[in-house]
Amino acid sequence: MKKLIIGVLSVLVSQVSLAQMNDPLYDLNQKVHFGFSIIGTQGKMKFTRNQNFFTIDNDTIDNITSKNYPGLGVGGIMNFHLNEFWDLRTMVIVQVMSQRDLTYHFKGGAKKTAMLQSTYFEIPLLVKYKSVRHKNFRCYVIGGLGYRYNFTSDAETQRSSSKPIVGLHPSTFNYDVGFGLDLYYPYFKFSPEIKISNDIGSALISDKYNFTRTLGGLYPKLIQFSLHFE
Repeated sequence: MKKLIIGVLSVLVSQVSLAQMNDPLYDLNQKVHFGFSIIGTQGKMKFTRNQNFFTIDNDTIDNITSKNYPGLGVGGIMNFHLNEFWDLRTMVIVQVMSQRDLTYHFKGGAKKTAMLQSTYFEIPLLVKYKSVRHKNFRCYVIGGLGYRYNFTSDAETQRSSSKPIVGLHPSTFNYDVGFGLDLYYPYFKFSPEIKISNDIGSALISDKYNFTRTLGGLYPKLIQFSLHFE
């Protein structure tokens, strides 16, 4: 998959590089641009163990492992052109579906898995720094902060000592950092982008049950590959 993505991007860059300069005033004619995004995600979950990890209750939990799954998102773009090299932008509506599993390994070989499923509504505020435009492409880096709400949080789900439920706070803040390419076509701008989007602080909801008490903190992370059309 990585080779395919690199190959497609290489073809796109070579095509716009050889073509005549498309819409040279694109970044100057309008101070505000709108667009949409298709986003592929890979969710990760960093966690820390409670300092009493091996001594909780009957000391039955031997280890915890995590498994990550790909997800999908869509969004709308509002981009404010500040000057030749700087933009301010936000993704006004973004829904990202992601899943991360925590598997609890018990002494004797038994396992139980807590599924942490997420459907996010995000509002990031990002600063974009662009390189000098070369014919029909330019590079950029992007970074900023955002608010994220998880519609599928288990915050209110009923818990018990036998249910492997780990709750995450539905409302969190995150930081974003990434890079991409602006490719200029006659009627639109196409921008492939890779971005890391990580929660700030732990999102874990503490409770009295083993599946949560074994954890010191949970830190959701996302790697996002976006295709922006403006």
